[in-house]
Amino acid sequence: MITEWEAAKALLESVGLQGRVRDAPTDDKGEVVRADYVVLYGAGPDGLGDGRYGTVPRPESDADYEFCVRGISGDAHGVRLLMERVLLAVGRKPVVAGRRTDPVTISFEKAKVDNSVSPPLHFQDAWLKFTSRRG
Repeated sequence: MITEWEAAKALLESVGLQGRVRDAPTDDKGEVVRADYVVLYGAGPDGLGDGRYGTVPRPESDADYEFCVRGISGDAHGVRLLMERVLLAVGRKPVVAGRRTDPVTISFEKAKVDNSVSPPLHFQDAWLKFTSRRG
């Protein structure tokens, strides 16, 4: 599952987000990062299986992944620019050594404002989805 996260990160970087993909919205000191960037949250597979009834899923089984990608900026326009780049990942295949991947699909949520920090930050979530299959 780490290799799938790294493949999703590399894919986002390849569509114009080089140096802007993070795994947390805070720095090493716990302070909120104030810049235009996306957070690619890590997660395990949403499902494991090989499409055969009665088989026990194994770590190497086909796996469905759904990663939350959050675009963060100091203004609404910055979020739109970031998410426009995220949209360019649709239809591309992440590269995972020894596995086959399906093309990425993405579903976007509405943009929002986080007023719990001062000054407020604008953000938008998207769900980057793909299946990683046995090689």
